[in-house]
Amino acid sequence: LLSASSFNNVTKQEDVSYVLAKWIDEGRHFGDLSIQIHYGKGNEEKLKSGVAWHEDAANSLLHFAVTLRGSRVLHSRRIQTNSNATLRRPRNQQPPEVLERQNPGDVYLSSSTLMRHAPQFFDTDFDTRVIAIHARILYTSADVDHFYRVRTQDSWKKMTSVLANTLAAAKLRVPSLA
Repeated sequence: LLSASSFNNVTKQEDVSYVLAKWIDEGRHFGDLSIQIHYGKGNEEKLKSGVAWHEDAANSLLHFAVTLRGSRVLHSRRIQTNSNATLRRPRNQQPPEVLERQNPGDVYLSSSTLMRHAPQFFDTDFDTRVIAIHARILYTSADVDHFYRVRTQDSWKKMTSVLANTLAAAKLRVPSLA
């Protein structure tokens, strides 16, 4: 990220690559935790209508999730290679829709700020509910306001390219109690 940044000791001009690298250096990655619980009616109608599709806020530039209980499917629109995921044909020049089933113990590391995605939930009751933990970048409102103030089209393009290429090549090793 620092190699993509225009920051130098002369200008002291920060950009999004510099700010994201600083947040990581300060240990803020995966510091914002949320627990998502779903039970009840599934969201197939919202998925089909497009209402469930979204991109996340900047704190999901690095997004780690683990499914603890139940089953869900992560739908995303992105280019991918070398995966066991199911691909749907692209429509209107959009990236293909990728479907990845998430079962207990499954994890993913993504940059869901940069891709359209939607979770799919099925009809469940309390005993078969879905529980997932999501870990994102921890920042304050002032931090993210600064991040967007220093964002330029060029700095965003450089940062997202470095981030996407790094995540695509990453060999993820998740700690285990086993």
